[in-house]
Amino acid sequence: MATMASSAVTNLGQKMNSLRIEADENAAKAEELKQKVKQLEQENLQKEQEITSLTHRNQLLEAEVEKLEQGIKEAKTAAGEASQHGQQNEALQRRLQILEDEAEQADKTLRETNEKYDGWLSPLDAR
Repeated sequence: MATMASSAVTNLGQKMNSLRIEADENAAKAEELKQKVKQLEQENLQKEQEITSLTHRNQLLEAEVEKLEQGIKEAKTAAGEASQHGQQNEALQRRLQILEDEAEQADKTLRETNEKYDGWLSPLDAR
């Protein structure tokens, strides 16, 4: 019986040692997992800050795009108006050229008429 009792005590001691080792391993694993959770929480916080920063940057860029689109719209409107003014200017230039040509022709006709008139008056003055 003494051997059995000592065998049971030995088994119990081995079992306790085995449980201590298992407990130590579990404690180490728990500590490792705590560190991993802490690391992941830190990474998550950094990602959230990055998302916030990128969201803000995106908003600024969207505002810039709207501003540039408005500028393009205004430039197109101005270009259309300039084109229209250019066409009006060309029409006015053509009209001015026609009027200048007509004035020149009228001046020529007036000179010719005056020359003829002077030519008619000369023989009459000689009398």
